[in-house]
Amino acid sequence: MAIARAHEPVLLDPKGPVITAIACTVGAVLFVGAGGACVYVSVRTVAELDETSSGWVWAGVGLALAAAFIACMGLSTMLFARTERRATLQLAALGVDATALVLAVASAPPTNDDHHQVRLLMRVSGPGFEPFECGNDVPKYRFGGATQGTVLPARVNPVTRTFTIGRPPAPPAPGGVDA
Repeated sequence: MAIARAHEPVLLDPKGPVITAIACTVGAVLFVGAGGACVYVSVRTVAELDETSSGWVWAGVGLALAAAFIACMGLSTMLFARTERRATLQLAALGVDATALVLAVASAPPTNDDHHQVRLLMRVSGPGFEPFECGNDVPKYRFGGATQGTVLPARVNPVTRTFTIGRPPAPPAPGGVDA
């Protein structure tokens, strides 16, 4: 007997059409360029197999494998960009407004490009779906001001449990005027 389980929650970084087009273009250039190089080097290596020494054959095989790897990275870049854009559009169309209550904040290791991060443990709740808890690493420059008890605006796709969170509200201005 199969048991239906809810999807794991996924924090989505929304992608716009321009970023998606750039990523797909870069992926296509890598795929076509490296794929063509792979075919050329493979054909050239096989054609000259009996004329050259074994050192050149191994160099040709190595170049062909490197080109094939780069072509695969280009293809995966295109596919990943399209999948993220599709999820962004689906969230915009089917998502419901919700709130994310920050339960805990901890430091997280920096990303590969040295962006500092914080780890947020959140409880996301709203209409049309079962509340859920999840922990995500988010950029410190966007969510560094979040503390335990901070309520963040969120948008959740109730079917896939894909969600986005907004920045924490700005702190009140010091020395406000009392009326």
